[in-house]
Amino acid sequence: MSQYSEPSSTVSTRSFEGAFLAVATQYERTGALTDALKVVVEDRINEIKLGLEAFKKPSATSRTGMTTATRADGKKFTDAQVILAKRLSDIVKLDEMQALKIIDDFSLELNVPDTITEDVVLKAVISYWKERSSLVSLLGELVRQSAQNGSNLEYEKIAVVEGIKSQSVALIRKLLAQYNEKVLEDAPEYFTANAGYLDLWIGQSLTEQSALLESMIALAYGGTDSKTELPGAVISTLISTQFGKQQAYRTRFKVEAVDNWEGIRLLCVTLSLASLDLESLFNTSTAESYESSDHVFKSTAQVQNINKALQSAERQQELGPFILAWSNVLWASMASQSGDQTESRRFAAQLVYVSIETLDVFKYLHGIFANELFQPHSKDGSTYKRMFFLLLEVSLLNHDSKAIKDFDGLVACLADLLTDEPDLCQNIWQESPALGQGTVQVLDTARGRFPLQFEPLAKLLSALATGGKESAEHTVYYFSHLPSLTHLIQITQASIEVNAHPTTGATVLKALQDVPFGIIPERPLLVLPAGTTGSLISGPNAAHIVQWRHENSGWDLCLTMLEAFQQVNVEDFEPKSRVDISQIKAILDLSEAVYRYPAVAHGLLDTLAGGEGKGSPIPTFFAILDQCSKFQQPPLDVIASCLKCITRLADSYTQDVWLYLRQSSFLPSVITTTVQFTGLSRVQTSGLAYNILSRFECLRGHYAVTLAFLDLVQKLITDAQQMEIWDQQEMRCTKSEVLYPCLVYFQNDIFINYESWQYTNIRDRFSIASKILSIFNSTLDDLPLLSGSDPSDYIGLDTLQEYLFKNFLFDGGKQLTLPLVSIIGSGPDFSAYFSKYNRLREMEEIWIMVLEGLKLVKTLLRHRKMSGGQPSFLEVYMIDRTVGRANASLIRVLASYCDFSCGEAAALESTDVLTLLCSLTSEWKTRPSFVGYLGTTEQAQQLVSTLVSRVIDDSQPTRYRIALWSFITITLTTQPGLAILFLSKDHMNPDTKVPDNHFKESAKNSVLFKALEILHKGDVVLKSDPETLPHALHFLDVLWQNAKDHAVVIKGLQENEVFWQDLAQILSRPEAHTDLECGHWEDAATQYNRDALAQVWNVTHANADQRSRGDALRIFALAIHYHCAEKGVSSRNLDSLPKGVKGFVEECASKGRFLEWNDTFPVIHYHIEGHRELKRMRRFMSSSFDYQKLAVRRWDDFYDTDYLPGDSFMLDLERARCKLIWSGREHEHAFLRTVFHVNLNTSMVHSEMHLLSAWRFFMDVVATNLECSVWATKAGKTASPEWYYEFVNSLLGHIERDTMGSLILGMARQHCSHLLLSVIESTTSIKRSDKKNMAVYFPEIVTRLQRLIQSPDVDLLTAIQSPVEGQSAHQPLLLAILFCYRALHEKDVLSSLDLERLEELQKSAILIQPTIANCFSTIVESHLLGQHDHSDNIVILLALLEELCHPVWNPHPSLWIPILRNSDVFRFNLQLCARSVSSGDYDNRPSFFEGSLNFLLALANIPEMAVYLCDAGVMSMLTHNGLTPLIQRGEISHLNGIHGDRGNWHQAWCMMLATVTSLLRTMCTNEAFLQLLIGFITLYSNQIKVGLETSTDGPLTSAKLEELERITMLFYELSKNDARLETLGGGWLLPAFFEHSRYNLQHAVYFFTHPHTLASAILPITVEENKAKETGQGSALSTLIEGKLAAVVRNILSTILAWTDPAVILTKSNLEWPIRKRVIEPTTETQASKPASFGTMFDLVQYASTSLKEWEARLEGKTGGSAGLYKDAGDDDRQNNVNTTSSKSTTSSTTSSRLAHFGNLLTATAPSPAASTNAAAGSLLTTKPSSSTAPSQPASSSTSSASASLAATSTKANESAFATLSTTTGSSTRMISLLEDALVVIATQLGLYMYYPEQDATSRRDIQDQCMDLISTLNSTQRMLQRFENVPVQARRDSLGEEAHAMIRSLRDIMIPIIKNFAETKIIVL
Repeated sequence: MSQYSEPSSTVSTRSFEGAFLAVATQYERTGALTDALKVVVEDRINEIKLGLEAFKKPSATSRTGMTTATRADGKKFTDAQVILAKRLSDIVKLDEMQALKIIDDFSLELNVPDTITEDVVLKAVISYWKERSSLVSLLGELVRQSAQNGSNLEYEKIAVVEGIKSQSVALIRKLLAQYNEKVLEDAPEYFTANAGYLDLWIGQSLTEQSALLESMIALAYGGTDSKTELPGAVISTLISTQFGKQQAYRTRFKVEAVDNWEGIRLLCVTLSLASLDLESLFNTSTAESYESSDHVFKSTAQVQNINKALQSAERQQELGPFILAWSNVLWASMASQSGDQTESRRFAAQLVYVSIETLDVFKYLHGIFANELFQPHSKDGSTYKRMFFLLLEVSLLNHDSKAIKDFDGLVACLADLLTDEPDLCQNIWQESPALGQGTVQVLDTARGRFPLQFEPLAKLLSALATGGKESAEHTVYYFSHLPSLTHLIQITQASIEVNAHPTTGATVLKALQDVPFGIIPERPLLVLPAGTTGSLISGPNAAHIVQWRHENSGWDLCLTMLEAFQQVNVEDFEPKSRVDISQIKAILDLSEAVYRYPAVAHGLLDTLAGGEGKGSPIPTFFAILDQCSKFQQPPLDVIASCLKCITRLADSYTQDVWLYLRQSSFLPSVITTTVQFTGLSRVQTSGLAYNILSRFECLRGHYAVTLAFLDLVQKLITDAQQMEIWDQQEMRCTKSEVLYPCLVYFQNDIFINYESWQYTNIRDRFSIASKILSIFNSTLDDLPLLSGSDPSDYIGLDTLQEYLFKNFLFDGGKQLTLPLVSIIGSGPDFSAYFSKYNRLREMEEIWIMVLEGLKLVKTLLRHRKMSGGQPSFLEVYMIDRTVGRANASLIRVLASYCDFSCGEAAALESTDVLTLLCSLTSEWKTRPSFVGYLGTTEQAQQLVSTLVSRVIDDSQPTRYRIALWSFITITLTTQPGLAILFLSKDHMNPDTKVPDNHFKESAKNSVLFKALEILHKGDVVLKSDPETLPHALHFLDVLWQNAKDHAVVIKGLQENEVFWQDLAQILSRPEAHTDLECGHWEDAATQYNRDALAQVWNVTHANADQRSRGDALRIFALAIHYHCAEKGVSSRNLDSLPKGVKGFVEECASKGRFLEWNDTFPVIHYHIEGHRELKRMRRFMSSSFDYQKLAVRRWDDFYDTDYLPGDSFMLDLERARCKLIWSGREHEHAFLRTVFHVNLNTSMVHSEMHLLSAWRFFMDVVATNLECSVWATKAGKTASPEWYYEFVNSLLGHIERDTMGSLILGMARQHCSHLLLSVIESTTSIKRSDKKNMAVYFPEIVTRLQRLIQSPDVDLLTAIQSPVEGQSAHQPLLLAILFCYRALHEKDVLSSLDLERLEELQKSAILIQPTIANCFSTIVESHLLGQHDHSDNIVILLALLEELCHPVWNPHPSLWIPILRNSDVFRFNLQLCARSVSSGDYDNRPSFFEGSLNFLLALANIPEMAVYLCDAGVMSMLTHNGLTPLIQRGEISHLNGIHGDRGNWHQAWCMMLATVTSLLRTMCTNEAFLQLLIGFITLYSNQIKVGLETSTDGPLTSAKLEELERITMLFYELSKNDARLETLGGGWLLPAFFEHSRYNLQHAVYFFTHPHTLASAILPITVEENKAKETGQGSALSTLIEGKLAAVVRNILSTILAWTDPAVILTKSNLEWPIRKRVIEPTTETQASKPASFGTMFDLVQYASTSLKEWEARLEGKTGGSAGLYKDAGDDDRQNNVNTTSSKSTTSSTTSSRLAHFGNLLTATAPSPAASTNAAAGSLLTTKPSSSTAPSQPASSSTSSASASLAATSTKANESAFATLSTTTGSSTRMISLLEDALVVIATQLGLYMYYPEQDATSRRDIQDQCMDLISTLNSTQRMLQRFENVPVQARRDSLGEEAHAMIRSLRDIMIPIIKNFAETKIIVL
C-alpha cells in the first residue's frame, strides 16, 4: 500500500484534499511535480501559508451572497446544496461561501439529495475536515519534498515553496498558535450532543494536531532562515501543553484516540529537537566553527530564557530528549565563549544527569522508536531517525561512551536508529565518518566488553547488518576479526602470571597454561592457549575482568554457544547455564539480519563450514526450535527469531529445511497423510506450534511465533511450487506431506478462531488473516504440472488445492465461510474507523487483508464456476450474509469498494467477484435480485452512480474499467433489475457534453453515452487503450441481445444514424494484422526487432480490432433480427430495416463486401508449429511435463478479465517462469520464449475465431431474415445466380483446408460448416426461375461434400464416435449434404438435372453410403451400450440413410442393400426402434424415435428389403417392445384429453401398422409371415378395435382418421389373401373387420351429408392445426379431414365390394347388407336421423356426383363448393415458396395397377430434419413425423412442408403428405384427389353392374381387376368415356329392374359430359 490514501478520481485538485493527494502521489511515483500541479500550488500558496486560519468564520455578507453564488461549472447551486452549505456553516462555524465551495467539491463524489438527512450532513462535515487537515498537510508535504531534494540539481524548485522555507520561523509561530488553540478547543454543540459524533470530532482534532506538528517539523528541518528564536517559542508552547498531554477531552479518548494522542506527544518531542537544528550544531561542533555559526547558542538571551524555562518545567519524560540536546547546546555555547564557564558546566552536567539518570532518556527513546513514526514505511521515518541519531552523536562528542552508565540503553537506541537505515549504516563503516564517530566509539566499547557483555555488540551488529548488502559484509568481517575477548576470572590462580606495565602501571596478565574461557566461569565454552596476554580492565574493589588479546571470530563463538545451548536440560534450565537465553536471542537476531542477503549468508556459512568442518546450520536451528518450544515457559521471542532464521535460509538449504521440519515436533500433525482428505470434523491437529499459540500467545496477545511460522510456510509453499518439476517424486511427496498439516492447522485452529483472540497490537489480527489468506491464495493459484498416477499413494500440490477447494466451498460450511466473509465484509468499516484516527499502518494491513480475502473468494468462485455442479455454501452464504456495523448485505459491501475505501486493487477484485456472483446465481433455480441487497433505493442509486462514475472516468486504471464493463454487461443478462439502474437516466454526469448532439436520447445515460463515445472514437481508443473498445462493444452487443428489456434505449439506437455509421466504420477500415500472424513461425522471435513489448502491443491492438469487428457484426445481426421479430416483418424486404442498418447492408452488397469477408474472415493464422515445438522441448528439459497444464483457467471468454490477450493469454507465462526460469538452463529459457510467442499467436487466433463466429452468426440471421436481399455481384449492378454458389464454394474451400490435427483449426472448420449449412438451408429463398441453377451447381457441391466427409482429415468415424466440444463439424456437413439432396429432389430441380449430373449424384450417394452406414452402426452400438449419448448424430444419420436409399439416388437396391447388411444397419435400426419405445414413458422418448420408425417404414416400402427385414426380426420387434402392454390393452388413444393434442405413442402405433402393411404387400405369399401377421393382429386386437370405433358425436381428428386409414388398408391387403387365412387360422379376421367397418361407413355417410356436423366434430391437435384455426384458416383442416375420411371409405369399400350383392346395396336402401352367407342386421343403436341400413351406398354415390359437379363448375370458372374445398388459384404458385427442407414422398419407380385406384392411402414424407444452427451447441436435429407412401401408389403430388424456422421442433401429430398439401398449397391438387376417389367408387359400382351379379366370387374379382385397369390413370379418359357410353347396352333392364336401369342411365348421362370436360382440361395427375 502506498503511504498515501488512493485519490478518488472524482476528487478535484481545486480542493485542498485533491491537491494534497495529487502532490503526494505524483511525487512518490515520479519524484517531481507536473506543471499543472505547480500551477495549483502557486495559485493557492497564500491560503496554504495561512494554515487553519484559511477557513474563516461565518459572516452576514457571505450568507447573503449564497443566493447568487455559482458552482465551478458556472451553474447555480441547487436549493439542496445551499441548504446543506448553511447546515455545514452553522455546525462548524465556517464562512458560508467557503461552505458552498466545500459542498461543490463534495457533490462530485455524492449527489446531494433533495432531502438532507443527518447522514448527508455528517458526510459534508467530514469532507470539510479533510479540507482542513489536507491544507496543513499540503504545506508540510511541499516543504518536505523541497528539503529532500535540496542537493538534487535536477529537481525543479518551486519559487513559492522556497519562499516558505525562507519564512519558516514565522510560519511555525503561526502554526504553533493554531496548535495551542486546537489543544484547548471545545467541541461544537452539534458534536457534544452525540457520543458517536464527539468521537469523530476528537479524532479530527487529533488529526489536525498531528498535521500541524508534522508541518512544523518539516518547516523546522527544511527551513533556510535563522532559527535562533525558534527553540524558545517551540519549547514554551510544548511545555505549556505538556508536550501534547493536555487535551480538552482527554477523559473521553478511546483506545484508537489514545494511540493517536501518543503519536502527537512523540511529534512534540520530535519538534522540540527539530527546533534546535541539531544538524547545524553537529557540523559546528565537529568543525569547531563556533564563531561563524548563527545557532541559538550564540544568543545569550535565548539561552537564558530556555534555561529558565527548563529549570521551572515539570520533569516529564517527553522533556528528556530536549534536555539532553540542550546540554550539548550549552557545551557549544561554552566552547564559543571565553571566561569562567563553571556555572554553565555545572548546569550542563546537571541537565545530562537529569536526562539520563532521572528521566531515563535512553529507555524512553528506545520505547518511542517502536512507534510507527519511526518505521521504514513512514514517509518521515528516516528524517526523524536522523534527528535523534544527531542527538546521540552530538552527545557522544561531549561524553565518553564508556562513562555512560546506561550503556545498554544507549546501545538499544543506536540499534533502533540504525536498523533499516542504509545511509546511517554506511557512515559507520567509513574510515573517518563525518557522522557516526560517536557510534563507532560505542561499537568499539561494546567490542571491548564482548563476550562478557554479549548483547550490546550483537545488537549493534544486528542493526548494522540491516543497512544493505555492503553493510552486512562489513558486519560479517568485523565480527569475524575480534582482537580480544573479555573474561571474568580470578587472577590469583597459579596458572596466571600478574605483572604491572612498566610505563602505565596497569595490571598485565599472562596465561601460564591453557585457560578455560566462558561467559560463566564455571562452565567454559573454549580454552585460551598458554601464553595469551591480557590486561585487567575492571576497577578496584571489583570483580576481575580481564581483556585477553586473542584474535578470534565471533561467529565461531556464537556457533559454539548455540551447540552448548542444545545440551541444556529442558526440564532443569537455570539462569546460570553456560548460555543465557538472551544471548541466544541476540545470536539469532544477528544471524537473521545477515541472512537477509543470500550472498553474504553463503559466504559466511561456507567460511564456517570450511574452517571448522561443520555443515548446514539448519539442524542447529531446528534443535533450538524444538528445545525452546518444550520449555514450561517458552521464550517466544527466541522461537520467533529461530523461525525467521530458518525462513531466511530456506532458499539455500531447502532440502534440510523440509526434512527437519517434517521430523520436528513443532510442526502440526494429522491423523492421516494420505490423500483421502475429508472435511473439518475428521482432521485433528496438534504440535508445539499449537501449544504455544493456545497456551501463551493467545493469553498474552502477542503472536510473534505464529506470524513467523506463517512467513516460513509461505516461503515453503513458494519453494514447493518452484521446485515441482525439479524435485524427485519422493521429495515432492515429502513437501506436500509437510504442507498439508500446516494448511489444516492454519485452517482449523487459526483461521476459524483468530477473530476471537485478544491482541495487544491490533495489527497482528490483520497480519495473521492476510498471511493465512496469502498462503491459501498461493496454494490455489498455482498450476501443478505433475501429479501422481495413483492418487491413493501420492500427495501432490494438486491434492492440497483439492482439499482447500472442497473445504471452503462445501465441507467447511459456516465455520470457514464466516471468517472469510467477515474479512471481505468488514473492510470498509475497519478502514473508515482507522482512517478516522489517521492510523495508516492499520489501514495498510486492512487493505492487504481485504485484498487477499477478495482474491481467495474470487479463486474459489472461479473454481466453482468452472467445475459446475450445485451451488456451493460459499456463494449462498455470500448472498444471504449481512456484515458490518450497519448490518449491510455483503453484496452492498462488495459494491461499496468502488469508493476506494480499501484501495483500487480491492475495488478491482470486488468487481470481479460481483461479476462471478452474477454468473453463478443465474444458474440457481430461484435467481436472487441484487438490487434488493443494495440497501434502500437511495443507497442503491448512490452505489450505482459511483460505479458509473468509475467506468466513465478515463483516469481510472484500464484493468479496473474493463472489469466494470464486464460487470455492467453481465447484469444485462443475469440481473435485469440492476441493469435498469445502470441504464437509468439518473446517472448521467451533468458535466458530460454531447458533441454535436450525435447521440440524442442515448446521451441521457452515462454508461451508454460512454460506450457510444468509445465507439465514436474507435481509432483513437485502439491506439491508446485498445482493450477498452471490444469491451464497450460487447456491452452494446449484450444490450441488443436483451433488447426487449430495454426497448426505449434500443429504439434510440435504431434511430441513431451516427451509431450505425460508427459501427460500419469499424468494419470498413483495413484489417489489423501483425507480422507474428502473417509471417513464418521460424521468424517469430525476430519480429519487431526482437522487441517483446512491441510484439505484445501490436498483438493487443490487432486482437482488439478483430474482436471489435466481430461485436460490430453481431450488433448488426441482432438489430436485423430484433427488427423483424418486433415488426413481424414477413416480406423479408431490405427496405423495411432501420435506415442505418439498411444503408450498411446495401453498401456491403453493392461493394461485394460479403463475398470479400467470406474469403478473409474464415482464415485463421494459427501456427501449430509452436505447440509442436513445446512438445518437442519436453525431451530436453530436466523434467518432462505436459505443457498444457500451464493453460490458464478462464471461467468465461468474455467476462473473465484476469487473462487478457497478450503474453499470458493461453499458457500462464508468469507461473511457467516461476517454475523454470530460475534454473538458468538454456532449454528452459527457450521453452519460455516459445510459450511467449505461442501466447501471442493464440491471442490473435482467439480474436480471429471470435470474428469468424460473429460472421457465422451474422450470416445466419441475414440468410434467415433477408434471404437474397443481401446478395449482389462484386460489381453491385445486377443480380446474378452465381453469387450464391461463389459464396458456398468459398466456404467449401475453407472447410477443405487441412486442420493438421489442430483443435483450433477444427473449431474454425466447424464454424464454416455451420455457416455453410445455414446458407444451404436458405436455398428456399431462391426464386423458381433460379432453381435451374441448383441443378447445375448443387451436384458439384454434393460431390465436394461427399469427398470432404470421407476425407481422412475429417475422420468422420472418430469425430462422430468420440465427440469433442467445438469439433463437431461432421454434423453440419452431414446436414448440408442431406439438404442438398433434398433440394435436388424437388420436382422443378429434379426435372432440370441432366443425365450426367444425375449420375454424378448417384455415384456420390453410393460412395458415401458405406461411410454413413459404418458410422451409424458404430454409434448406435455405443449408444445402446450406454457409452455415449449419440442421439443427435443418430437422427442425422437416419435421415441421411433414408434419403440415400431413395430410388432416385440409388435406383438399384442390389447395390446398396449389401452395404447396409454388411454394416448391420437393419438390426441396429430395429434395436433403435425397440429402444425408442422401451421405457413406455412418452415424455422421455429419445430424439431418434421418429427417425428410426420412418427409416424402418421407408425400408419396408422397398420390396427387395422385405425379406431382410423379416430375417432381422422386424415382426418380433413389433410384437415385443415397450408399447406391447399398452397396445394389448387398447390404451393408445388418438387424443390426449389433458393437453388436447395427439395421444402418446399414437404415432408409433400408426407407423407400426404402416410398416406391417408394406411388408404384407411383398411377403403375402410367405405363410410364415402371414402367420406372424395373424399373431400381430390377434395380439393387438383390442387396439385395432379401438381404432375402428367412430362416432358422430365425438371429436374427429386427423390422427384418428390416420389410424383408421392404416387399419383399413391393412385389412384390404389382407383381403387379397382371404382364401389362405382359413388354413392359417385367421378366417375370423375379415368378418370381424366387416362387422366393425359398417359403422365407419354409416358415420362417413352422415358426415358427408351433414357438412356442418362434420365441421363441428373436427378437433385440431397439432400446432399447425391450432394455429390455422386461430388465424381463421380452418378450411384447410376441414379439407384434410374430408380427404382422410374419403380414403377410409375407399379402403373399406374396396375390401367389402368383392363380398357384396351390389343390387341390394344400390337399390334397396331399406334392406340389410348381405356379406357372403350372412346378413348384418341394423342395431338398436341406430338413430332416427341416420339411414336404416348401414350398408347403403346410394348417399356415397350422390356425394361423388356432387363433387364432380363442383369440379365442373370450377373448370367453368364458377365459384362454390361444399366443405370449403376451393381456394384461390394463386395457391398453386405459393407451393414452391415453402421451405424445401421438407422431405419428398418415398415412391416406387414401378406402379402396380392393382392398387392404383386406391389413391393416396399411405401417402407419406420422409423425415424432415431441421437443423438448429445454434452457435453454442452444434446442429440439433428434430424430425417432423409423417407416414410413408406405399411403393405401389401412383406418384400423387403430395409435398409436406417443414417449418422455415432455424430450430424446428417435431410435431406430435402424424400428418400425411396428402393432408399437409391440402393445407398449404391450395385446392386444385386436393380436388384432383377427391375426384379420383369419387370415380373409383362409381366406376367400381358400374363395373359390377355391367356383368351379371350372379357370378361367383372369382369372376367378380376378375371384373374388379378390369375396373382397376379401367381407371389406373385418369389420363385414360377416352376409355372410361367409351365404357360409360356402352353401359345402357350392356345393362339388361329385365334383370336389373326398371328402377335400377333408370338410375344407371341417369348416372351415365351425368358422368359423360363431366369426363369429357375433365379430359379437355389436360390436367396431368401425378
